[in-house]
Formats: sequence, structure tokens, C-alpha cells
Amino acid sequence: MADRFAEVFRLRYAEVVRLADRILGDRAEAEDVAQETLSKLAEHEVLARPDDEVRAWLRRVGVNASFNRLRGRRRGSDRMRRSAAADRPLLQPDTAGPQLAQMVRAEERDAVRAALARLPERQRACLLLRHSGYHYAEIARALGIAEGSVGVLLARGERAFRSHYEQGTTNGID
Repeated sequence: MADRFAEVFRLRYAEVVRLADRILGDRAEAEDVAQETLSKLAEHEVLARPDDEVRAWLRRVGVNASFNRLRGRRRGSDRMRRSAAADRPLLQPDTAGPQLAQMVRAEERDAVRAALARLPERQRACLLLRHSGYHYAEIARALGIAEGSVGVLLARGERAFRSHYEQGTTNGID
């Protein structure tokens, strides 16, 4: 079983990191999630199953762990943002250009994450998996749903995401 785990770790570690990084936007934290996910696999009976079932299990556990971290991080950053809002330094005129562009990118990234956070978990996971390059069958296995339901979840998720994103960009981020 140790050989099987080593093989799965070698083959799937980078994939779990990429998926977590798409959700979290932080490579180091994504690596932590991947290690956490794979350590759970070492003790789980799914390790004895075929590769496609192991891969689907890793995606599901990795997505859930990433969203758990994102929720925890968001709660902490919301508290810090509220307390630091009054202490924000003003931009210096000679550095406003690059800083302003960086701020705009950060605000857009925050708006995307805020819109995603407002989606139901299955729609959010479905969108993230699809935009990470997974096929309907892989998404269905990862989420434990029928393959025919993937298209419905994607359509609803995209519509809700667009609405939340537009609302967030016109009213400011939550």
C-alpha cells in the first residue's frame, strides 16, 4: 500500500496543488492543502480503488479543503480590513501608476472571489473544476453527481456568478 500511495502522490500532487491554487490564489497555501489532502488519502480505503476513483476523491477532498481555508481566511481578512481601513496610506503621486494598476487587479480578483463565494458550493466547485479544464465526466465523479447534472449546474452557476460579479463591481465588494 505504501508503494501505491507513493505512486499516487507522485502522479497527482501537482494536479491537487493547481486546483487548490485556482481556488485560493496562493501557491504556498495550495501546497498545504495538497499535502493535507494527500495525507488523508494515505489512511483512506479509496487508495485501493482504481485510479479514476482515487483522482475524483482527491479533487473532491481538495476542493472542500480549499473552500474551508478560503472561508477561514475571508473571516480573518474581513476583520483586519475593517480595522485597517482608516489607516490606509495615501498613494504618492510619483508611484500612483503601478500601484493603481496593482490595486485594480487586486480589486478585480477580490470581486471574482467574492462572487464565487456567494454561489452554492456545488455550483462553485463545478465552475472551478470546469474552468480548470476538467471534462463533464470528471466533474461528475469529483462531485458525486450524475454527468447530466453538470451542464445544469454550470449554466446556473455561470448565470449566478455573472449576476453576483456585476452586483459586486457596481456596488463595491461585500
